[in-house]
Amino acid sequence: MTRATFQTLAPAELTPFLERMAKLVSAVERQMYRDLQSGRDSAELRREFQKIFGLNSRQVGSIYITLKGKIASRQEFHKRQIEELSHRIIDLEKAIKKFYEQLKTTYPACSLKSGSKTPRQLLKWKIHQKKRKLASRQVRLERVKAVKPKLIFGSRKLWNAQYNLEANGYSAHQEWLKDWQSARESQLVFVGSKSETNGCLICQLDPSGHVKIRVPQCLEAMFGEYVEADGVHFSYGQETINYALAKPQALTYRFVRKNEQWYIFCTTDRIDVPYQSHRRNGMIGVDLNPGVVGWAYCDSEGNLKAKGQFRVNLQDRSTNQTKAALGEICAQLVKKAETFGCPITVETLDFSRKKAGMKESGVKYSRMLSNFAYDQFDSMLSGRCENRGIELIHVNPAYSSKVGLVKFMSMYGQSCDTAAAMVLARRALRKSERIPANYARCLPVDKHRHVWSFWNLLGKKLQGLSRHSYYRSRGANSAIEAILFDEPKPKSRGRSTRKPKGTSIPRRDSLARIVGVPKASTCLG
Repeated sequence: MTRATFQTLAPAELTPFLERMAKLVSAVERQMYRDLQSGRDSAELRREFQKIFGLNSRQVGSIYITLKGKIASRQEFHKRQIEELSHRIIDLEKAIKKFYEQLKTTYPACSLKSGSKTPRQLLKWKIHQKKRKLASRQVRLERVKAVKPKLIFGSRKLWNAQYNLEANGYSAHQEWLKDWQSARESQLVFVGSKSETNGCLICQLDPSGHVKIRVPQCLEAMFGEYVEADGVHFSYGQETINYALAKPQALTYRFVRKNEQWYIFCTTDRIDVPYQSHRRNGMIGVDLNPGVVGWAYCDSEGNLKAKGQFRVNLQDRSTNQTKAALGEICAQLVKKAETFGCPITVETLDFSRKKAGMKESGVKYSRMLSNFAYDQFDSMLSGRCENRGIELIHVNPAYSSKVGLVKFMSMYGQSCDTAAAMVLARRALRKSERIPANYARCLPVDKHRHVWSFWNLLGKKLQGLSRHSYYRSRGANSAIEAILFDEPKPKSRGRSTRKPKGTSIPRRDSLARIVGVPKASTCLG
């Protein structure tokens, strides 16, 4: 069971209370963070804060759970920051080593234009710049490791804006301070539990849209014991919330101020929708690429029955435009799965390592990685499949493109992305991935090794071959067979004309005696 969050506008009657409550929660949260950092016991702090600030145990507990999540998130971000810096240092060292290797084979030459650098000078300049960047990254890594991760309430970006007021649109420090305090006091959370009435003891919502919030003891003189309002309705997800209210299910409410308006975010478990798909009806494989999304439908035996593509351009798109484009593709894929009654399979990808060092990989490759919104596509497709009862399967994408190019692209007249999608669908169905017999003849056979080891070896042998060559791979004397069966020639040692043992050619007169041809002198006479 997965969790979902739904949003709606908070009634205007709650605004005065939310403003005052957010200010109180911010002060309690910052004080609790300072005490926790000093090493005090959390249970003792929670009991003490109930008396000091006039809060009940559930209200203090909500603040503690929220703060605990923020601290864990900051620590995880600190670890990821160290990993990314380490990966960037490794990539810079590899780039410097590569430039040094190029420098060995680059000889002094005159520049094509007057005043410009020669190729050798240009390489030395690149090495110098990479070394400067490497030293900067190493110093930054040591600095990050030495610093203990800390929270900045109100965002680090807004905190740093005070040091350059004019560049950030502020005319005075008081103007910045007002925004800073407003940012720190812009949200509050009421954590629920399934053992409590209506899923939450502090904030209770009924199906009619009536909300009732328990006021802290310190604010009862201003607002009374409870604050109530009507008209809370979620345009999307109301059925899920009503289902959670009818069952003993936890609901967590988060109130956030955006653009001078307060919004309600309700988080609860989704309704369990039974799967309407089954593998006996086949499988749809999806291969996501920066410019195109290929899909292929295979029956239960792994035979291709349908295929297609969705063209998508995510370059220079805003966040909302990217979501709209990917959401439309996800809707069409789920609709096809409902038609065929089969699950959908996608590849499990993680580009965090590649994105960390994409600056050393060239402009084209960096642009491709930046436009590759796999995580967003996967989350949107997963959510839509859960709502419609379609099973989503994740498989290992190892060698899927290579298998599709060699086995299925020319067989079915596919593009490379639909061929890879077919491989993913067959892999989810646990079908064979053996190398074709005409290619397996030239590879060393070891039945104890996994079949992917053969695809790895085949990929190394066919490295650099154009994709168009795979369309002609099924005919005799194809380019692939020529590469696989072409044995490397032995290297000659100096100017010696000595032939390898067992390869000597008989003398001409000896050859003539063997085949019964007269000697050359006899023929001339």
